[in-house]
Amino acid sequence: MDAQGAREIFDRNAVNYDWVNSIISLGLDKSWRRWVAKQATEGPGMRILDAFSGTGLVALEEAAMGADVTAADISPQMLSIASGRAERRGISIDIKLVDLTGDHLPLEEEYFDAITLVFGIRYLKNPAVTISKLSSFLKPDGRLIALEFIMPASGFIPTLASLYFFRILPRIGSLLAGRRELYDYLISSTSALGHKENLLKIISSAGLNIIETELFGFGLVCGVIATK
Repeated sequence: MDAQGAREIFDRNAVNYDWVNSIISLGLDKSWRRWVAKQATEGPGMRILDAFSGTGLVALEEAAMGADVTAADISPQMLSIASGRAERRGISIDIKLVDLTGDHLPLEEEYFDAITLVFGIRYLKNPAVTISKLSSFLKPDGRLIALEFIMPASGFIPTLASLYFFRILPRIGSLLAGRRELYDYLISSTSALGHKENLLKIISSAGLNIIETELFGFGLVCGVIATK
């Protein structure tokens, strides 16, 4: 899907996006995002780019931990929700409406200590190229912390999780949100991304060194920490 299509689909689903995801993940998504924020925020004053920030849940976690956070996304409706949340909580984040897959981004090279990228890789047409461009905004010792849905490995529990994710989840999302398009897109893009090994290959191909991985959600979600 191109940038225009992505913006339209997320704008249409912005209002219900977070609470539906919380329900279908059985509330586990909060702990996944908190893991990302903790890995990125080593101390107060850390400069963090939350790429494809959406409604800003990870950015707000990082800012609450004392980080200086830039939340960037292509969806104005998503970022409007992020801005409202920040204002209500008295938290300051720098919000940028920008297509991060484009050229000539309004960001300073080698500026950020960390980049967080949560549930965004599978939507990219050329993920390794985009991640490589984003890494130019990292300091020489900067880190990328990514979180992404993947196809689970074999085994009884992963198989049950896969059944829920690929068969039941879209129906629940459709009933709760009234729109099935986002969840069909989630399923198709996750299938296209494939297993953990494919995700790691993309990040490595972007010129980053993977130093740690962790599985969540019974093997349906993979967290990756990589260095520039």
